[in-house]
Amino acid sequence: MSGWDWFEGVAAADETDEADRVHWQQCFGTHAGQKVLAELERSIIKTALGPHSPDRAIWMREGQRALVLQMARLARGSVERGAADKG
Repeated sequence: MSGWDWFEGVAAADETDEADRVHWQQCFGTHAGQKVLAELERSIIKTALGPHSPDRAIWMREGQRALVLQMARLARGSVERGAADKG
């Protein structure tokens, strides 16, 4: 493996099957789950570190943002698929 080849494995591992999406819907499809996602987005995504933040703090925040965005993507995808199935 060389260059950008390692991204191919990442894309395949990112796929979530339908059975797993049900768990995301059950957890974050509720009013309480939506409040948790909103709080995570408010505290992690919509805030910025100061200009003198050390590199390790910036990398930590980027990891947190990636996790919150992944959770939101899976939860919203599940909610949208459920709405599409009903409509």
